[in-house]
Amino acid sequence: MKKVFSVVFFGWLSVALAVATYNIAMAFDLVWIGVVLVALPPILNNVWPYDRVVSTNTKVKSPKVSLVVMLGMAWVLLTLSERGWPLWFALGGLGGFLLHTYWVKANLTE
Repeated sequence: MKKVFSVVFFGWLSVALAVATYNIAMAFDLVWIGVVLVALPPILNNVWPYDRVVSTNTKVKSPKVSLVVMLGMAWVLLTLSERGWPLWFALGGLGGFLLHTYWVKANLTE
């Protein structure tokens, strides 16, 4: 079940990143920058692990990735004028990131 969730999560992030990149290039809507900030860090951390720092607070995992994801979510919420795909891509990325970090990866490393 956890492997399936991981595949679905990274698939969702890939689609969100592709749609956001397309909309930035074609329409240059600023809200899509937040979607890129939500989707790109978990993918980069999976391909090229850069956030291996053990936090002083053991309850916080992946603090650098979490910071960028939360900034992206805040950007989406501040710049979005109405509900639409950017909101759903960002919320799906945030929820998936939290589940992947604290549920999937926590039990795979133990």
